[in-house]
Amino acid sequence: MTRPGLAVGRIAALNMYPLYHHLESAAGDRFAYTDGVPTALNRALLGGRIHVSAMSSIEFARNHDALRLLPVASITASGAVDSIAVFSRRPLGDLGTIAITPNSATSVALLRVLVGPGPRFVPQRGEPREALGQADGVLLIGDEALQARRSGLAPVATDLGALWTERTGLPMVFAVWAVRRDLDPALDADVDTLAGLLEDARRAYDADPEAVVAAAARRFPFPAPYVSTYLARLSYGFGSRERDALAAFYDRAVEAGELARVPALAA
Repeated sequence: MTRPGLAVGRIAALNMYPLYHHLESAAGDRFAYTDGVPTALNRALLGGRIHVSAMSSIEFARNHDALRLLPVASITASGAVDSIAVFSRRPLGDLGTIAITPNSATSVALLRVLVGPGPRFVPQRGEPREALGQADGVLLIGDEALQARRSGLAPVATDLGALWTERTGLPMVFAVWAVRRDLDPALDADVDTLAGLLEDARRAYDADPEAVVAAAARRFPFPAPYVSTYLARLSYGFGSRERDALAAFYDRAVEAGELARVPALAA
């Protein structure tokens, strides 16, 4: 590890801000933060450049031998999530090729679970509008997907969270928190502190969401009413409901060839 103290990864998007808003003020300079998109943080955690991070739920499963779950927080949606969608000119079932964002792992695996083996996935080349000129649809996540919705990128926007819940009746756990199994025991106390702060952050957001919305609207390029509606679609806990939903996603990911085996999710 290259940094002193606990190195923590943070997904750099509006969807995680309700946790980070409180964490920043409560933790002070106790932790060293690395911000990035999910795929970058996945690589940083697996490469040992950070110790603990929010990460793509599918990448935790693929690498669970090297990681352990920190079962205190997640990014979960029970239905439409708005920020994970395929934008296209035709319905999802009619698409032959889909350009795939380089920023997410879970959404790509979820898309394969939902569409089956038929559509061909290709790398996203250039900006979303350019990618739509090269493929039948484009999968976008996070703030880029929110901007695409607001700008009317394409006539059809298929929300993957909504489609998953429609088909399964379950919420979708897009991201979890994980810590390296080879963590220096000297940092265990810091991990416990982080876990407690994440729980505090979730409770603080639940108690006063509008304070977080106002702060987010100052930090991200979206007006407060839009931020409020968007964040209301998400939840951040990790309990038995999220555990069961995650196990169901992993089962289907194995069937779709996106995962070799389902990891144990100990209670």
